[in-house]
Amino acid sequence: MFPTPASGGDDINRRPHNTGDNPGIPTALKWSFGIYLGTAVLMILTALVMFTAGYTGPEDVDADYMDVVVTNQKFIGSLNGLAGVAIVALASQVARSGKNIRRFLLALSLLVVLVDLLSFVTRAGGPSLAVIAILVAFATLLLFRPAVSDLVEENHRAKKMKK
Repeated sequence: MFPTPASGGDDINRRPHNTGDNPGIPTALKWSFGIYLGTAVLMILTALVMFTAGYTGPEDVDADYMDVVVTNQKFIGSLNGLAGVAIVALASQVARSGKNIRRFLLALSLLVVLVDLLSFVTRAGGPSLAVIAILVAFATLLLFRPAVSDLVEENHRAKKMKK
């Protein structure tokens, strides 16, 4: 009768959407994989540009400063390229695996978000790094939706039963 912060157990965001014997892959997981795939392509392209661009700043600076900037760009580019490949490889396994793949993917996503946002803020890279960080964070958020968690828990229990 009175308003309350409790939803009474009928929260729209927590309702199971898939019913039946074989619910299939949740929509949130499909969207998460699609976003991860698109972001990985962007990460690899950004990595190639950053790794091969060289110094593009003002020419009236010290040569040591130029070397530091190029080294930072190569490090960020290498990290983005390797992380892009690893993210797609891990994301493709979530639908059939247990809990550990999601944990590895979360840790890798956290690393990518932190490095890319710090690189963008310190102007070590362009705006594509901020876009990558936002897309990876959103895909990771979708990866931990209740429907996906239910699927992962079901897979985890099935693997434990086989042992």
